[in-house]
Amino acid sequence: MARLLSALGVGALFGLGLVLSGMTDTLRVQGWLDVFGSWDPTLAFVLGGAILPMAIAWRVAARRPAAALGTPYPGPTGSHLDRGLVIGSLLFGAGWALAGLCPGPAMASLSFGGTGGLVFLLAMAAGMMLAPAVRARLNGPMGRRKSKMDIRRLSDGYAVSPQIAPSDMAALKAAGFARVVCNRPDAENPAELQSAAMKAAAAAAGLDYVYNPVTPGQMNEGNVAEQAKALAGQGPTFAYCASGNRSSQVWALARAGQDSADALIAAGARFGYNLEPLRDRLR
Repeated sequence: MARLLSALGVGALFGLGLVLSGMTDTLRVQGWLDVFGSWDPTLAFVLGGAILPMAIAWRVAARRPAAALGTPYPGPTGSHLDRGLVIGSLLFGAGWALAGLCPGPAMASLSFGGTGGLVFLLAMAAGMMLAPAVRARLNGPMGRRKSKMDIRRLSDGYAVSPQIAPSDMAALKAAGFARVVCNRPDAENPAELQSAAMKAAAAAAGLDYVYNPVTPGQMNEGNVAEQAKALAGQGPTFAYCASGNRSSQVWALARAGQDSADALIAAGARFGYNLEPLRDRLR
């Protein structure tokens, strides 16, 4: 209930800010994006006004063990620049310029956006539903999809990586790993990357497979206990999620009391994973 009330309050505050700042005014947004025409610089102050308090907020968050409701702060999601990111960004910008709306302002203007705002929301929802199928079509079959596996060894017996493919299992076996732990919920992936397919590929390569999904911002003691159980098995463990961040967090909490907080935080920092907000819990 506390999480729902917090989401309600923060969402209402965010929506009020969008309305007051003019982000729901489609003409103002289009004027801001029309850099080669009648450019309206007003929203530059809005964006600048958003960046400054966020810069302060992240500095404060870096000194806190967890968010106000006790959940870990999200870490980096990776900096991999690929075709999907570039194409998606271009499409998003083009849609924003043409309609003058993006998801947040569209929701905030739902009560007064009229038919046009409603059509935009319905079209946006349809696009989000179609996106996984389109992405799978663009990427092609898993056999031709470029792997994102990047083995990042946090310790002698544990490594993490961004999302892997079934075809990576043989390489993991050859690298000496005994088991693979998936910390990414199936809902985040297309069918060919979900736990059933990954487990079958792991078994074919002679690897144990553990499905321990960690929802962003909702890591619980059950996740930590399951990760600790996997770590206790014989042989090195390999874990993955979207970026490796959740796999590093749950590993650090599973090792709390066995390794020092400084050592665990430093291990994550070598690969850009910020475990500093977990320091009190790691102690």
